[in-house]
Amino acid sequence: MKTLKQIKYILLTATLVVLFFTAGSLRAQYTSVNKKALKWYRQAGDAYKLKENKKALQLLSHVIKKDPSFVEAWLLKADILTTTGEDEEAIKCYRRALSIDSAFFPPAWYFMGNLLLKAGNYTQASVAFQKFLSSEGITATLKAKAQQQLLWAKTGKKLTKNPVHINITKLNTAINTKDDEFVNYVSSNNRQLIFTRKTKRLHPENDEAAYREQFYQSTRPDTTWQQPVKMGLPWAENKNVGAMSLTADGKILYFTGCRWPDGFGRCDLYQSNLYNNTWQSPVNLGSTVNSTGWESQPFVSADGNYLLFASTRSGGYGGSDIWLSVKLNNNHWSPPVNLGDSINTAGNEMAPFLYADNKTLAFSSDGHPGMGKQDLFIARKNKAGIWSKAKNMGYPVNTRNSEINLIYSLDGKHAWFSSNRESEDYNIFEIPVYPDIKPEKTRFFKGKVVDTKTGKPLSAKIILTDKVTGRALSSRFSTDDDGFFLMVMEPRKSYAFNILSKGYLMLSDKLVPEKNLSDSINNTKTFRLTPIQHGGTFTLNNIYFETDSPELNARSFAELTKLIEFLNLNTAIKMEIRGFTDNTGGNNYNLTLSRQRAKAVFTYLTAHGISKNRLSFKGFGASQPVAGNNTNKGKAKNRRVELIVK
Repeated sequence: MKTLKQIKYILLTATLVVLFFTAGSLRAQYTSVNKKALKWYRQAGDAYKLKENKKALQLLSHVIKKDPSFVEAWLLKADILTTTGEDEEAIKCYRRALSIDSAFFPPAWYFMGNLLLKAGNYTQASVAFQKFLSSEGITATLKAKAQQQLLWAKTGKKLTKNPVHINITKLNTAINTKDDEFVNYVSSNNRQLIFTRKTKRLHPENDEAAYREQFYQSTRPDTTWQQPVKMGLPWAENKNVGAMSLTADGKILYFTGCRWPDGFGRCDLYQSNLYNNTWQSPVNLGSTVNSTGWESQPFVSADGNYLLFASTRSGGYGGSDIWLSVKLNNNHWSPPVNLGDSINTAGNEMAPFLYADNKTLAFSSDGHPGMGKQDLFIARKNKAGIWSKAKNMGYPVNTRNSEINLIYSLDGKHAWFSSNRESEDYNIFEIPVYPDIKPEKTRFFKGKVVDTKTGKPLSAKIILTDKVTGRALSSRFSTDDDGFFLMVMEPRKSYAFNILSKGYLMLSDKLVPEKNLSDSINNTKTFRLTPIQHGGTFTLNNIYFETDSPELNARSFAELTKLIEFLNLNTAIKMEIRGFTDNTGGNNYNLTLSRQRAKAVFTYLTAHGISKNRLSFKGFGASQPVAGNNTNKGKAKNRRVELIVK
């Protein structure tokens, strides 16, 4: 679908063909016979062709004064005023022409309807489009366009009559300026804001764009955003960077780079990692993600597993579409998949944002029925992975102008978006999340990995695994500059939890659903890793055996995979696998069962590449309980597998 501006241009061109075709055979069709009026009218037409709009308007003033019923003069004046952006005056001229003879030039209803729609006058725009559609002799193409515009007008009318009752707050002048500001990221505590500022170049070179895009960041120690500073990206100093997204922990940056030397198309997607408080040199995401077209506005999901972006690549529905790539086991991204016609249209869909529930999608579009230009929409994914039909976020979030790139706070209570509702410049606004756009409740697990002896932060890999399916759901990395990590979890799911760091014993734990989900994002738990040394031990807390059997349950394989990764990370160590039971059964039975279970782990590890020379196994039965055997919970703790450094 073409935008209103493009449609208006096409139809204005058609108008010029009618109005300025000067063949003698048409001259008798003019609605005026006044010679002076006709002379000035032709001169005005010639001036308009030469883009001498001021002169053309002056001549038309004389024409209309001489003959107020000269329909063509009113139509030409309306066209010129539309070209110069004087929409209100243009509407008046169209009304005057139509009041003289409503059937003389039916497309005038359409032109006026577009201007009324642009102005947000949805009721009168609907009337104008209906008048045009009831006219005789209109082409099928124009009829289809008018029907589409009528749908927009009716949608705008419906939305304004049923507003969303919320307060919209414009961010202060430290953030919003005469330049364009586009919101990109708000930290987990809602205290840090990162946005793209788009400024005009005073003297652009031939190979440069007429504008410059850079990232700025601001903090909010209380209720007021502070003066922003440029984000420290030395490698981007002389380049255009825009439309960025950060992982929930703020460690990995995805952004758009345009006209970069290693690009595959006009704009490509890049990645940069934060290490030692420095953003490393970016890496192009490659030809799997990027195409010869235009890729922009990336968004990485809170769990780091999904990358959404806008693209004009082939295979879409038209304009720019929203595409999705999935993180693979090798940390590369899968070939992108189009999100389908519930989301994408023949128009332009852009600025995707997927909330942490991985089910609530916000984006902007000029292809779905809206209030005029770019509107904000929401779609939800069901259990089968199918997206619902996009729903307009309503008025006054959307207006007759453009609203784009809405993002949620991580707790799902606030949202920020960019709009040019007050001027031609885009500014950032904040709203509370209201019921129609409320996402599903999600748990957040914040942690810090440190050395148990020194307390120093550690670089580590943190892995969440579904306890039921054994599938690794999310992997995050802490760094030794702060040891911090943040992970996303479903509210009612239990997880296996592992931390791996070279030179340290593996941590194996479980995470169960919390009762108070709303506060979980504000709590940080410290995990202390023990350096590897002789006699160091740790328990595999996610190992399961069949009842009274040494046979490993399939749910154990994920934990054993982590153990293999730990052993491959620390190739110099040797370990003894120790099996233990509770006190159910006789001593000899328990001793045999515990040894067989330890051997089962040994066999699994050696079958998956770990040298037998590094491993041994032993059973201890019920001789070393770590909890009382008088409760089921205590017995479960005693039925365990430990590893000790030899």
